[in-house]
Amino acid sequence: MGAKSNIIAISDLLLVFSFCFSFIVFFKRNKSFPKAFRIFTIIYLLLTLLYFYKFGWINFTSSLRVYIKIITGVMVIILLDLRFFVYLEKLIVILAFISLPLYAFQLVDYELLKSFIGLVENNFKFLDYRSGWYVNNIVYTLNDNAMQRNSGFTWEPKGFANLLALATIINLLMYRFKLNRSIIILFIALLTTQSTAGFIVFFVFIPFFIYQQKNNINILKLIFMLIIAVQIFSLDFMSDKIIKEASDSENNLKYITAKTNNETVSLGRFGSMALAFVDFPTNPILGIGMQDRERTQAMYTRLVWVNGLADFLSRFGLLGIVFLLYSYSKSIRIVLKSFGVTKGSYTILLIFLSIFFASAVIIQPLFFAFQFYFLTKKNNEKIYSYSNSC
Repeated sequence: MGAKSNIIAISDLLLVFSFCFSFIVFFKRNKSFPKAFRIFTIIYLLLTLLYFYKFGWINFTSSLRVYIKIITGVMVIILLDLRFFVYLEKLIVILAFISLPLYAFQLVDYELLKSFIGLVENNFKFLDYRSGWYVNNIVYTLNDNAMQRNSGFTWEPKGFANLLALATIINLLMYRFKLNRSIIILFIALLTTQSTAGFIVFFVFIPFFIYQQKNNINILKLIFMLIIAVQIFSLDFMSDKIIKEASDSENNLKYITAKTNNETVSLGRFGSMALAFVDFPTNPILGIGMQDRERTQAMYTRLVWVNGLADFLSRFGLLGIVFLLYSYSKSIRIVLKSFGVTKGSYTILLIFLSIFFASAVIIQPLFFAFQFYFLTKKNNEKIYSYSNSC
């Protein structure tokens, strides 16, 4: 579901199935929801009623869908605890390894590989997703807009890089920052994505996180990191792309009123943030929730919010952003402590924020499992170490 790579991945049927399956296993193993999460559920209900009072209506299906995503992620993290992170890392490594030979084939004969990858999707119309320019077979994606880049098992290279970054952080914690085969696979796969957001995380934030664990950070290491960062940002798909997106942010807002034949228009990272700040002053504290009709809409086309943070700010206002930062900070600290690491929580938080700034994945079950981990820990509950739990 986090991969958003085909019509099954984004289907409400998969969400309901995932919820029901998790629910059955949850109660079969005699698990229960901690008091903190039950309180959160009450607050979510009251907030939904507040939106109804404020706007005179609520998008019931969307509000329910978000809560199902939350509770599904919470049940999974309660069931697996630290094993969730271990299994996630192993799954992403396996899929990254599968992607490498397929990516090599992609560079040699894109159309031939596309015919194989789309064999099932193109022959069963109910599985058709994004017409003919995009195919996915669950383990690999081909995207005509990224013919020279590796999308892996996700909807595009950026999404693949996001999950590679998460797996890398988990790998560093599992292997105590030692070089291993899995991290080499993750690194090679990241290079093939040519993702702006992914490269920033891998070459800026992750090295800084590693150096934070050492007590002997010196000026030479910092200078070396700076030199590497400058070289990375000099690549065509880094600085030039960032500058172009930033300069086009206001230009993208013309689609609010412009007549166009485009069915959908992607606002980009900066365009999404610009649109969020158009609506933010009208509902700064609580936002508009899932009531999309209450925010600025295009008259002739559907605007696609690329920036997850912008979308979240528009939906849940300052209160939502404060809770987002608080919950991720708390959860990250608990995970680090479980793996015996005491430094780097704010760096990992920046990695999550970078992912959310680049992609609208912030309200997916996978990321809710990360965000709400702290609510699954009862007061004074012992935090088990990685070695004992896994």
